[in-house]
Amino acid sequence: MIRNWLRLLRSVCGAGGTFLIACAYGPVETEGRLASGRVTHQGSGLEGLSVCAQVGGNSLCVRSGTGGSYAIEAMPGILDQAGAGFSLCAEDDTGVSTTPLARTCRDVPPDSVPAAVDIEMQEP
Repeated sequence: MIRNWLRLLRSVCGAGGTFLIACAYGPVETEGRLASGRVTHQGSGLEGLSVCAQVGGNSLCVRSGTGGSYAIEAMPGILDQAGAGFSLCAEDDTGVSTTPLARTCRDVPPDSVPAAVDIEMQEP
């Protein structure tokens, strides 16, 4: 009988400790989608280009993947700031393309998060 009470007490204390830790640190914030799309030149997707979102003083960058696709994730605070509008820029900073390409930017209007933005690269 006493052993059963001790098990119950240990279970309650273990669960309570986890609950107290969760209360002390608050909910875990997870990233959400800021922008996604494709980076292309003359209709062909470009892989390996740097795609950056400028949100306030924050710069969030990723590399374009297969077919030129990209997806930028951000924390909730940055997503809130992006609601006022932000800019997206793509550039071939590592010389992936055989054709010289100029840094190309697009402005994303307010209230467009998550944004679907395709970027057509321009030649200099």
